[in-house]
Amino acid sequence: GTFQKYKLRTEATSPEGLDMVREEAVEEILEAFDRKAAFVGTTGFLSRELYELRVKRGDGHQQDFLCVGNMGHTLSLAMGIAGAQPDRPVVCLDGDGACLMHMGSMAVAGLAGRRPGRLVHVVVNNGAHDSVGGQPTVGFGVDFPALARACGYRDAWVVAS
Repeated sequence: GTFQKYKLRTEATSPEGLDMVREEAVEEILEAFDRKAAFVGTTGFLSRELYELRVKRGDGHQQDFLCVGNMGHTLSLAMGIAGAQPDRPVVCLDGDGACLMHMGSMAVAGLAGRRPGRLVHVVVNNGAHDSVGGQPTVGFGVDFPALARACGYRDAWVVAS
C-alpha cells in the first residue's frame, strides 16, 4: 500500500508527580470557573471530554467553542472571544502539541495586555498528540510556565494534582 504501518519509537512517560489524567484535569478546570465563563477547547480529546463533562453535569454547550479540526489555533480564537466579550472570563483549553504548533499566539496573548482573570490559557501537557494517533510531542521537555512568562503572561503555574 501507499502507507507503511507506523509504530511509535518511544512512549511518552509523564514526569514524576504529574499523575492527573486529562479528563480529571478538565473536570477540575470546569469546577474552578463560573458557569458563565466561555470555554474554547482545542481539537481532539480535550474538546470531546469538555463536551462529555458538560453532558454529565447537565450543563448546556452554549458557552463552549469546540475547535474540532484546527490544531494550534485555539488560543487565537480565545483571544478574539476575550476581546469581543471583555467582561466575561474566557478559558482556553489547549494541548501541549497544539500549543507548540503555534507558539506565536502565546506572544500575542501575553503582550495584548488582557485584564487578569479574563483570558486564562490552560495547557494540558500529556506529552502526546493523543487524538491523532498518540505520537509523542516534546511537551515534557518544555517549561511552559517559563515560556508563558517570557511571552508576557502575568502569571504561570504548573498544576500536577
